[in-house]
Amino acid sequence: MLLYKYRSLQNFNYFVDIVFKNRIFAASYSNMNDPMEGYFNYNPDDSSADVINRIKSKKLNIKICSFSRNNNNHLMWSHYADGHRGVAIGVKIDCNKYDVHHVNYDGISHFNICKTNSDLETAKNILCYKSTQWKYEEESRIFVYNKSGFVNVKIIEILLGTRMVIEDKEFIRKLIFKLNPEITVRDSEIMNII
Repeated sequence: MLLYKYRSLQNFNYFVDIVFKNRIFAASYSNMNDPMEGYFNYNPDDSSADVINRIKSKKLNIKICSFSRNNNNHLMWSHYADGHRGVAIGVKIDCNKYDVHHVNYDGISHFNICKTNSDLETAKNILCYKSTQWKYEEESRIFVYNKSGFVNVKIIEILLGTRMVIEDKEFIRKLIFKLNPEITVRDSEIMNII
């Protein structure tokens, strides 16, 4: 399965870094665009303050790399790819190296913090829940714990936004061909609307 990273090209250096080094940056949950990211409900009678603090600490040490499972989502193009002027980078992930987690859109969930899950597993579970308002993203996440904060990827294709100017499209096609001619570069498609 291909996963897609929607990107603006306003900071072109980041795009070149992704293509040249085959890696995508993973951010701390506190730097994500959802202000409710990482919040969770719990019963204080069932959980000690020490356990809660350990879970909060684990969340701070996890970096998140977000992808969409959908390469033709108009809201994703609008919100993350500069209003259809950017790109969607289709990648394959080495499942032997990384675990891919699909986001659950049931909202902030109540966690029964029990001794059967490690603090790290509980923290990852918390970071896999988002409000239903974000369901359109069809998000999958990779969690990383390395200091570099990058996820290594194999780039398969790059989709060019429908509002990208022709000169930029041609430049990107030539650049990608020089960097890695195995990467497919193609125009994104607009769904047929009548």
